[in-house]
Amino acid sequence: MFAKVSGLLILLLAVMTTLSAKELKVLMIGNSFSRCVGVYLPRLVNAENKHHLILTSAYIGGCPLQKHHAKLLEAEKNPAVKPYGITVWDSKKNPNRKTSDSVAGNVNELLKNNQYDIITIQQSSARSFDYKTYQPYADELIKYIRKYQKNAEIVIHQTWAYRVDSPSFKGWKLDQKTMYEKIAAAYRTLAEKHKLRVIPMADAVQIYRQDTPKKYVPIDRKATYKFPALPDFSGDVVGVSLWQTNRKVKPPKRYVHNDYSHLNNQGNYLQAACWYAFLFNEDAEKISYTPKSIKAEDAELLRKCAQKAVKNYCQVK
Repeated sequence: MFAKVSGLLILLLAVMTTLSAKELKVLMIGNSFSRCVGVYLPRLVNAENKHHLILTSAYIGGCPLQKHHAKLLEAEKNPAVKPYGITVWDSKKNPNRKTSDSVAGNVNELLKNNQYDIITIQQSSARSFDYKTYQPYADELIKYIRKYQKNAEIVIHQTWAYRVDSPSFKGWKLDQKTMYEKIAAAYRTLAEKHKLRVIPMADAVQIYRQDTPKKYVPIDRKATYKFPALPDFSGDVVGVSLWQTNRKVKPPKRYVHNDYSHLNNQGNYLQAACWYAFLFNEDAEKISYTPKSIKAEDAELLRKCAQKAVKNYCQVK
């Protein structure tokens, strides 16, 4: 009798686990700020072994909503137009695929030939704080998506503010705090207009900047470095420095290139945790997967920031 009861309990638990598991097909219509979701999210989903994710990135570098709309119209007239790099990750089959492993394609074909559960859109980072640049292109993009993907949920990927020492701020007459506030407001306006949910990555980045015990110190742009030394960007999840070579001079000269807008390695992990919590309604703090390149205590803080952002964001009703 006991064996029968135990067997029934095990079967019931297995059924409950299966019912709670999700299989999601997600399409990201974006740029480098979305393509980097593929760095860690498929690996994370694979490692947690609770859900199944098929993630597709439709990527054009720096692509704003205006260009996404223009490329839709162009490919609608001529299907041979393939301006996007298309990368597909399957959390069970190829979670370690590189972001550069892409094929040429267009969004029109993706929307007409596949069925997605979630489709994300976003503005390019350099225009993200100005809602006037969103329209009418966002409305038209959403209209086109809904025409072919009636069962998919359109979600906004909230992009983030640049690192505090970005040279762009001077030309924009902004600072990091103002950029963040304007980004949050712009995406909120779009969300309210179309009743869309938001993946709060800008919030997660800002929360990290507030909660990290080691604050970022702006780099000295006049400083010189001896290869392979690089500036210290700890204290922020945005910003990358790397050595590049100027081959236009004789002899070729190495120099340090500073990127003030893209996520660094810790930022990619924060993004993966934020997306995982949002997509699968999971607690980011309970994620067990930590990349070998990130210290355990750093990963713990990143997960806390991701969870705080997802939990605290007031979604449109």
